[in-house]
Amino acid sequence: MTITNHKFNFTVTPQDVDFTRRITIISLANYILNTAGMAATQNNFGLEELSKENLAWVVSRLAFEMKHYPAQNEMFSIETWVEDYGKFFTTRNFKIYDENNSIIGYACSIWAIIDLTTRKVCNLQDKIEWKRFATGIKVDIEKPIKIDDVQPATTPIATHTTAYSDIDFNQHVNFTKYIQWFADTFDLKQFSEKKVIRFDINFIHEALFGEKIYVFRQDIDNKALCEIKNFENKTLSKIRFIWK
Repeated sequence: MTITNHKFNFTVTPQDVDFTRRITIISLANYILNTAGMAATQNNFGLEELSKENLAWVVSRLAFEMKHYPAQNEMFSIETWVEDYGKFFTTRNFKIYDENNSIIGYACSIWAIIDLTTRKVCNLQDKIEWKRFATGIKVDIEKPIKIDDVQPATTPIATHTTAYSDIDFNQHVNFTKYIQWFADTFDLKQFSEKKVIRFDINFIHEALFGEKIYVFRQDIDNKALCEIKNFENKTLSKIRFIWK
């Protein structure tokens, strides 16, 4: 029997929260993608299985919408399933529940597989047997959008040189670091008076060790756009926050 839905339980730890004592968007994104990894492992196409072929999953886009952010020591759970399975990309969806099993958020992610030697995207049809896990079931939010360029992207709001603590097992910058660089451009008042109700991120090119990174931001009404570029002016990632 093919198991399509997986649900995992978590508890918000002190290192997951900020000064509001609620889980940060950085930690939440990490839990969402870790859930994806655990579900893939249970279906025998996770990290360890792919590493035998020198392959790895990479997230291309991610979006989530939250009604409530769990507080420190609060229990929550994340349910996940694969929606579709195409030639180069697959969509994985999520429901996020509070400790009373009420839905507090939804997420949608788009994934690809890369060859760790060539750094190129692989054809998923070479793993056509995985298609049986695609349920066709959508999630109750819009899929991750294609984020607009920041206008004008002339003067960065922040800079950073990637270092050891930024690099993950794929030897490129961990996805949470892009979110952190953007979030760090806001003052504490923004996070004390408002919350991010919709989050989107697009990954375009990988950032590597020792690169100089430039963070650009544009604020439009209740939205904030981010574009992260390297020293060659190549766009690496784009992020959008919608505040309430």
